[in-house]
Amino acid sequence: MPKVSLIIPVYNAQATIVRCLDSVLAQTLEDIEVVLVDDHGADGSITIAKKHLADYKGGKHFCFTQTPVNSGPGAARNIGLTQATGDYAAFVDSDDTLEPTYCAALYEAAVNEDADLVCCQATMHSGDSRTLLTNPVFPAGTLDSKQRSRILRSMVTYLWTYLFRRELISTRKIAFPPMRSAEDSCFVLSCWLSARSAASLEIPLYNYYVMEGSVSRRRDPGRAKQRLGSFLALKAFAKSSGLWRPYRWTLRWVIFKKGWLLAAKDYIIG
Repeated sequence: MPKVSLIIPVYNAQATIVRCLDSVLAQTLEDIEVVLVDDHGADGSITIAKKHLADYKGGKHFCFTQTPVNSGPGAARNIGLTQATGDYAAFVDSDDTLEPTYCAALYEAAVNEDADLVCCQATMHSGDSRTLLTNPVFPAGTLDSKQRSRILRSMVTYLWTYLFRRELISTRKIAFPPMRSAEDSCFVLSCWLSARSAASLEIPLYNYYVMEGSVSRRRDPGRAKQRLGSFLALKAFAKSSGLWRPYRWTLRWVIFKKGWLLAAKDYIIG
């Protein structure tokens, strides 16, 4: 069984997929599997990826799967999870890159702390500028209710900075909702609600590139409805898991702030 599964949705990434894969190949942790999910873009991203990896003879394992039709990144990640076999799973966007120790450092922290999830920091690249994207700082170990509530209220959703115990995802039936906005927020918040323990690294190990025309930046009048749908899915998960009542006031605040308020902003600006 691999130590880490990297799940990479691939959609219209012909300009960046090689850069992304090269950063995966450069990972110092060898015992990883990489699941590339073809989400049926209009370019030759998957063909480029297969050609780039055709002669690879190293210890990392690469496999390819696909969505039935273009379904968005959340659905593609769900498909990837069905194929993943690693102890832990992480999600990478095909236009981003990883620092060489991304997998090794996150996995080591997860094992040392017996953590259900571990997060690091990221660097945002926008043209020539660089900005540090930070997750909340918290002590490693078992989560108590006060600490969990504080993290839920303050967290920002940088999905790709996380390593998740795959057993947590499967046993708690955590999945990305079928929306194309805030689906990653629903997933990460569901994991935080469910995790027994967590750890964090105060170093940037992921490189996020601001890409014009990406799903998150594209003008979309329906994004408000999609965002609300994702946060309603979070509420449904919390209720079905018996986690709504102990965290209902925190979750109501989160859903209002990140769901309703940002949905209103999405609706106004389209």
